[in-house]
Amino acid sequence: MFACALTVSAFALVPSVLAEGNLTGLLQALNSSGLDQFANATASLNGTTTGRQVLTQLFRGNNTIFAPTDDACVCLSGVNTANETCLADIISYHIVTGNLVNETQTYPNVTIGRTLLNDSSEVTLEGNQSQVLVWSKSDNGSLFVMNQGSNITVVNTTSYNDTAILAIDSVLTAPPNISAVLNNSIYDLTTLASLLQSASLLNGSSVLDALSSAHGITLFAPNNAGVQAAQGSLAGISKNATALQNDLSNHVINGTSVYSTEISNGSRFTSAAGQNLVFSVNYTGFFVSVGGSNQVQIVEPNVLTSNGVIHIVNGVMLDTNSNAAAASSAFASATSVAAHSATATGAVSVGTTTPTSTSTPTSGGRAKGGANRDNWKMGAVVGMVVGFGQFV
Repeated sequence: MFACALTVSAFALVPSVLAEGNLTGLLQALNSSGLDQFANATASLNGTTTGRQVLTQLFRGNNTIFAPTDDACVCLSGVNTANETCLADIISYHIVTGNLVNETQTYPNVTIGRTLLNDSSEVTLEGNQSQVLVWSKSDNGSLFVMNQGSNITVVNTTSYNDTAILAIDSVLTAPPNISAVLNNSIYDLTTLASLLQSASLLNGSSVLDALSSAHGITLFAPNNAGVQAAQGSLAGISKNATALQNDLSNHVINGTSVYSTEISNGSRFTSAAGQNLVFSVNYTGFFVSVGGSNQVQIVEPNVLTSNGVIHIVNGVMLDTNSNAAAASSAFASATSVAAHSATATGAVSVGTTTPTSTSTPTSGGRAKGGANRDNWKMGAVVGMVVGFGQFV
C-alpha cells in the first residue's frame, strides 16, 4: 500500500529528452481520451530522477496502462515534489509490461501481469521481482481489475503506438503487507491472524512476523469459519509448540509466490514444513491437501500482499508432520529460481482465478457459487517445489 499522500501541486518540468517524442505522444493520447489528471501526473514524472526512470522503463517496449479517469484521480492533479518516489510508485503500479489486452481471460479465468512497481519499501517479492496485477473480463466483454477486495471497471480503451491505455474508474492500490491483509475484516481471516500472532518460533518471533518478513510467500489461509471448525483439534495441537508450528508451516510455501494460474489438477509443491501439498479438482471445486489428506477447498484465490499471495481456504489442514531436509532443499531451489527470474516482465501466466464460479465476482472481488472443474489451467511454472526452510 502506498505510504504517501495523494495530494500534489504542479511544478515546472525539468528539461529532459523524455519531455519530447514518446512522452508528448503519450500525453496527447491520454488527454484526447479525457484522462487529463493522469496525463498531468505522468508528465510530472519527468521532473524527478525517479520519475524519469519510470518513463524510461515505460518507453522500452509495449505496455498496458491502467489509467484512472479524472473523477477517480482528481487527487493526482499535482504531485508532492518533496517525495518524488510517491508518484513514481503510484504510476508504476498502473503500468503492466507488455500489451496484454488480447490475453485477457474471461472470468473465472484471469490474467496476471507484472507491473513496473519495484520499490523495495512497497514490494518484497522473491528475487526482487516487481509487483503483479490481476484482471479479467466478464461475459459481456467488459474488463475489470481485481484490486484489494474490489473490482475496478475498465470504462474505455484506446492506445498509443503499441501500448494499450485502459481507463479505469478508481486509482489502484498496491498490495499491503500480509498482516494488514489478514487483519482486514473483508477477508474473514482475523481469527487466523490472531493465531499466527500468538504462535512463537524458536527465535522468539511470532509466526506472523516471520511470514511478513519473508521474500516470496504463498499462504493457504483458513477463513474464520474454517479455524472455528477446527478449534477442538487446534486446542490439542497448541499444547505442543513444535506441533503447532509444523501445522501452520504446512499451510505455507516459502520462497515463491504461487498464483492460481500456476496451479492445476495434480500440481505438487513442498510446504514450509517439508510436506507435499497436493492439488486436485472435482465437480465441487478445487482443493489442496497435505499428502492427499486433510483436504480443504480454495474459496478465494490471489489475494495479493506486498511479499506474496494468499489463497483463502475453508478449513485447516491438520498435519503436524515435518521434513526439515525437504523444506531446506525446496527453499534453496526456490531461491535459485527467483534469482534467475528477477528481471521477468509481462504476463506471469493466464488461467483461472477460482473454480467456484463462472459469473463475474461480487463488488468485493470475491468469487462465490458452484464449482467449475474445467476452469483451472496450467500456468507457466507448475511443478516448482519450494519450501520455508528459514521458518524454523
